[in-house]
Amino acid sequence: MGTEEELIKPIPISARQLEALVRLAEGSARIRLSKKVTRTDARRAIRILKYCLMQVGFDYETGQIDIDRISTGIPASQRSRIVQVREIITELEASLGKTIPLDDILRSASEKGIEESEVEEIIERLKRSGDIFEPKRNFISKL
Repeated sequence: MGTEEELIKPIPISARQLEALVRLAEGSARIRLSKKVTRTDARRAIRILKYCLMQVGFDYETGQIDIDRISTGIPASQRSRIVQVREIITELEASLGKTIPLDDILRSASEKGIEESEVEEIIERLKRSGDIFEPKRNFISKL
């Protein structure tokens, strides 16, 4: 067994979150009426930040804290699938033309391991963002 510090897995954080850690540690020292920040204050700040990150940035699919989810609202794992679906649409557009049957997109995505419900959710997201539209029922076109 290692020390406590060896057991802690690193979590990538932004510069803004690093600044927050410093402020939290300083606040912990002030609560103790101390002018000096100690290791205990730093650990308390890390525990608080980790708790917050778990609440807003934990990606249950990967089992890790995802900083991208905090900044964009979309987990990195889902963003990767969005990119894959966009690539599928582009590939199908090259072979089928401007109007692509939704069934073809679903079939290609299934071959890449993306579930149908997830593809439908991504298609809806892309429609809302204006990247694609549905010229007729169950057909997709890029803008």
